[in-house]
Amino acid sequence: MPVDPSQTRIYHITDVSNLDNIFSKGALLSDALMRKQATAPTEIGYANIKDRRLNVYQIPCCDNRFVGEFVPFYFCPRSPMLFTINNGNTGRPRGCQKTIVHLVSTAQHGYNLNVQWAISDGNAGSDYTTFSNEKKALDEVNWEIVESWNWRGERLHTKATEFLVADYFPSTAFIGIGCHNEETADITRKIVAKHGLSIPVKVFPNWYY
Repeated sequence: MPVDPSQTRIYHITDVSNLDNIFSKGALLSDALMRKQATAPTEIGYANIKDRRLNVYQIPCCDNRFVGEFVPFYFCPRSPMLFTINNGNTGRPRGCQKTIVHLVSTAQHGYNLNVQWAISDGNAGSDYTTFSNEKKALDEVNWEIVESWNWRGERLHTKATEFLVADYFPSTAFIGIGCHNEETADITRKIVAKHGLSIPVKVFPNWYY
């Protein structure tokens, strides 16, 4: 049975300190656009991998544009990237997940933007990843691994399957924000209200490590 894109959640993680800037711009921007606009967000990922996504890894089905020209989403919360960030492997303090939020939307919202998009078969910052911009790619995602909490070893690459949207993803397309704790949720709610948005903000402890 085909996967329904309107029911398929996608998740982007960022530090709560970035939300005001995201909502001020009205959109989550790709790393390429942020660098062009000299935006300096609170970085949570690996700087060297971001550079490779901007200058090395390309998406053949999207005119060979670089991965870093796309806004990345996972198909699950509690991603392997969140695990490694929280462990302090990317230069952030151990335990930093407390201020990291999940911006949630759906694959259908991504399709409706009428911009280039692609689905990877694993970590988009890898030499052996393949991409597709055909709707059937959603059906071909390995949902057993993507939705599992068991992603060690060779399952790690597949667990990190991505939904990539070219250039920007508008704030109005978010259907929710998931937080680690009430303190971060309260900060998030105030920022959402400040920008006149009506995005539900909830605490989901099981989205974290």
